[in-house]
This record gives sequence, structure tokens and C-alpha cells, in this order.
Amino acid sequence: MNFSFVQITDHHLTASEGEYVHGFATRYAFRTVLQHIAGNLAAQAEFVLSSGDLVDEGSQASYRAFLEMFDIHDPRALPPGPLQLSQPGLPRLPFYLMPGNHDDRALFVEMLFPGSQPDPLFSTGLVNAAFIYKGTQFILLDWGSESKASAHPEMLGFLEKALGSGLPAIIVMHHQLVPIGIPKLDSFIADDLTRFWELLHGQRVLGILCGHVHASYEVLMHGIPVYGLRSTAPPFNSHYLSPDSAVWPCPHYRVIHVTDEGLKTEVVEVPL
Repeated sequence: MNFSFVQITDHHLTASEGEYVHGFATRYAFRTVLQHIAGNLAAQAEFVLSSGDLVDEGSQASYRAFLEMFDIHDPRALPPGPLQLSQPGLPRLPFYLMPGNHDDRALFVEMLFPGSQPDPLFSTGLVNAAFIYKGTQFILLDWGSESKASAHPEMLGFLEKALGSGLPAIIVMHHQLVPIGIPKLDSFIADDLTRFWELLHGQRVLGILCGHVHASYEVLMHGIPVYGLRSTAPPFNSHYLSPDSAVWPCPHYRVIHVTDEGLKTEVVEVPL
């Protein structure tokens, strides 16, 4: 159970190079982060995992642009992957991904994972998925397509079934569990997390990886480490989002080492 991988999150990719998100070139930033990973971790990280908001607008054009940008052609692909990205320094990089609230669920599955059509697993409109890597189960939970998370019964049922495997687990979600001190963003936390934490009680959960609020943090909740991560797209400032006055911090990615003792992580900042 000894391996390393990289988490990235909240990319908000546009359909063309000439489009920007609040004046920020998200496609350039995304490629720059991948190039940094290639230059520093090519021999170490075994895959990259994205925790949502692949695109800024869930359109066919945006997903098609992503596929073309990295020369992805896999008609048999199933959620959550891996897709194989063609990136200088990381040829055929295994790339796992899940939707965030900006992603259109139907288009996300249809265009990125054509091998899953039709699949009753995604008939609820949620994309919950799991995969096992070297004896560790990754459980990717979909808390819905709204900015505010919702503990859907389908999601909780999927989590309970996945945890029944008895394997050590890493839980990945787009939405956050932890307040970060910005009231607007903190209001996006699900109203009732009681059942979620009940399901995790007594399970070997190595850690929980989150995105959504574009901020890096690490806290312990109910004895489980919870990790947030700054986006590759522009982070939010203390006024929620004020592009006219904001000075954007550099993107982050998180390197995660899975060992028999648990998780060891480090956050890497990427100059733009």
C-alpha cells in the first residue's frame, strides 16, 4: 500500500484560449500546473486525481476542448477513469476525475466517459464512483450540482456499500466539509452531516480530499484528516470574489504519499 499520487482541483477550463474566468487564463494555469508536476514528480506520482469543476461552463464545447487539449480518445473509458493525458514529460498520464458543481453531469459522463452509456449507476443524475489502487479504495462522492452540498440518500447509500469492502479508504469530494472563515463559502457546507460521519465511524478512512472553496487547509475531524486544496483557477479572496481588488495567489497541487501508517501530504505552489 505504498504509492504516491497528486490531487488537483477546480480548473474551470474554458472552451477556447481567448476566454478568461474573471480575467484569469485557466487553460494556461492548468497546463502550467501539469508541466510542474511533470518536471518534479514524473518518476514519483503514479496518477493525478482531480476533485471537480473541470470546466467553468458545462458545455459540449468546453469538454470537447479539454479532450482535444490533451489528445484523449478512449471510447471505453468509465468514470472515474483513468483517462490518459498526453502531456510533455508525463506521456499517457493516468488521470482520474469527478464532477464539481460547475460540471454538467450528463455531459461530463457522455463526453468524457462514453463507455458508460447507458449505465443505471448514473441514472440519478449523480456521479458517485470508486476504484481500487494497490489495496486502497478511492471513494468519489457526488454531493450534487449546486454550490451548496446536499447529502443525497443515493450518495450515502453508495458510500455505505463502498465502505463494506473493508479496504482502507480515501474519500474524495468536490464540496467542502470545513468552514474556512468566509461566510458565503461556509454556507455551502451541507446542512446535515450526521449520517455521513456515522457511516465513517469505525472504518479505516485514511483521509478526505476536498475542493470547491479554492483554498488549501488541513484539519482533523472525528479523527480523520480532511484536506482542502487551492484551485488551479483563481482562488477566492476574503470578500468572496472581487476581481477588481484581488491579487491572485499561485495555484497549488497536493502530493499524497500513501503508506501503511497512513497519509503524508505536502502542498506545492506553482509560479505562473
